[in-house]
Amino acid sequence: MGFAPTPDAEAQFWAELHRLMATGAKRWCDVGGGARPLVPLSLVEKFELEYVVLDESSEELDQAPAGYERFHASILDEQAIATLVRERGSFDVVVSRWTAEHIPDGRKFHKQVHDLLRPGGTAIHFFPTLYSLPFVLNRVLPQSLSGPLLSTGQPDRSKFRPYYSWCRGPSERQIRRLESVGFSVDRYMGYFGHGYFKRVKPLHLADRALTARLLRHPLPNLTSFAMVVLTRPI
Repeated sequence: MGFAPTPDAEAQFWAELHRLMATGAKRWCDVGGGARPLVPLSLVEKFELEYVVLDESSEELDQAPAGYERFHASILDEQAIATLVRERGSFDVVVSRWTAEHIPDGRKFHKQVHDLLRPGGTAIHFFPTLYSLPFVLNRVLPQSLSGPLLSTGQPDRSKFRPYYSWCRGPSERQIRRLESVGFSVDRYMGYFGHGYFKRVKPLHLADRALTARLLRHPLPNLTSFAMVVLTRPI
């Protein structure tokens, strides 16, 4: 477990992806990549990746750039995931960003990801967490009210319903949950701070003060985002 300011998250997330590419992970599944697959085609081609974009929205998949292999299915559809593995083989890496919070059943999500991986394979997920205030509001308010609040941070995801099932910071409880579906937890980073209140100066200043305090005295339940790196044991 570890903690860091949110501006460090992007670099740490990509460091994990580049590490896997550089060490020979070839078969990748991008869960929820939709219209914007995570790994650009330039890297797919450079590292000769077999890269499948999995999404339940055919509309989103249709907007993905030409050159990506696509599979239309929900990650929660056991039969579809079994078909994907049977037809195309298991994966070295399963990755998601801005996806886990939109899955209504966190346990089943991680179990299905586990089933997509080969033994020894790696899953990496980046997601917003409860109980950061913007995401609590996003969870409880109607979409008409919460959408404008979050659209500046994730414009392509604000239209999808959030659930935040199993989307928490790196607590011992969360680690036990992930281990209960068969994973070993390699790294679990929690990030403090967000930019959703920039246009409301008093709230923005209060959030900055809270972030500074949390970085000195971390509380997993108050992270804003998290990244988890999981391995399916051999």
